[in-house]
Amino acid sequence: MARTNLSVDERVFEEFSYQAQKQNKTLFAFGNESLSVISKICAEGGTPAEIAMLWKVAIVLRQVDVMTLPADFLDLLIEKLYNTDKAWTLKMFGQLGASMVGFMKIAVGEFEQLGELAREFELILPIKKFDIETIDKNTIRVNVIGAGRKVCSTECSLEFLKELLNGFGWNVTQQEFGVGTIQITASKRGLP
Repeated sequence: MARTNLSVDERVFEEFSYQAQKQNKTLFAFGNESLSVISKICAEGGTPAEIAMLWKVAIVLRQVDVMTLPADFLDLLIEKLYNTDKAWTLKMFGQLGASMVGFMKIAVGEFEQLGELAREFELILPIKKFDIETIDKNTIRVNVIGAGRKVCSTECSLEFLKELLNGFGWNVTQQEFGVGTIQITASKRGLP
């Protein structure tokens, strides 16, 4: 067994010691377990930052009871529903967006912070880009790339996003979408 000394910030050490104690483990055992996990993940190309990000994602997913499916499979299901009853399918995606507003407000606070949450989900979502651009103090533009692999699934994503915006107090003033891409301009509610 190799022995070495590690220098760490005092606050990091205090938190690490507290967590070891909380889990009823010695510093030796907790340190070995922690370093072993980090080393294995880094050996496979991961980083400590990705571990932290995935942990946040896992917490969010637990709260909304999500089941992850392959994107192609999901697009086929959406296409079948869309072709069978377009109005109902779009309505359901809108209702899903509306139902997520309360949770998203807890997770991010303001809609403008949703871009940061989307970046944290990049490892598990097919979304390649989710940017919120401030046009002026009362207007934003939302740009999404990777919002479906078919026009019908992208339109469903658009309905979801419109209701999410609405729940955060934004009125959609312009919208454009194509296969996998969405651009929405929105104004704060109560403004012309």
